[in-house]
Amino acid sequence: MTAEVFEHPALASAASQLSALRAAAGRLGVADPVAALRHLDCAPASIRTSASAIDTGALGVTSAQAEFRAGVEHAENGGSTETFGTWADTVDGQYAAAARAAASTAALGVRIADRLDELAVTASEEVCALASTAAASVSAVLAGDRSAEVVSEVGATCAAVVRAVQEKIAALAALAAELEPLTAPAVELS
Repeated sequence: MTAEVFEHPALASAASQLSALRAAAGRLGVADPVAALRHLDCAPASIRTSASAIDTGALGVTSAQAEFRAGVEHAENGGSTETFGTWADTVDGQYAAAARAAASTAALGVRIADRLDELAVTASEEVCALASTAAASVSAVLAGDRSAEVVSEVGATCAAVVRAVQEKIAALAALAAELEPLTAPAVELS
């Protein structure tokens, strides 16, 4: 059996530690504990990198806004019409809204990465503890023992791994709700 490839190092480690449980599960035809981990796989470092890039972009927008505002003030003091001032205020507000949206998106990205990382690590720790508790029964099944006691413990452990992963996945709903505002344009250009 080839090793599973995971983005998150804690999940990769957990998958490795669950390999015997997975083999026993395969012999018994019960839920694959490693496959359950796949549903939590993520790359928080990549998300943090993207968030940092967005934050850098927000700084660029803020700088452009300041330059624009300085140019507007110069033009207004030079006797420009009121219409120009109104238009300029609108564009200035759009710059400000874009900068706020980018900064907010970057902060959300960091929070999401942190939460995904936390969920992956806690799930990994939890499922490894479950597998460790059932190690004797797993070894017995792999050695050919099909007694009700060992079969039951391996099946129950696999089911507990799946439940632990499902609980972590359920926690992702809150993250999805935080992403909802990002589906609308941050700024409506005039």
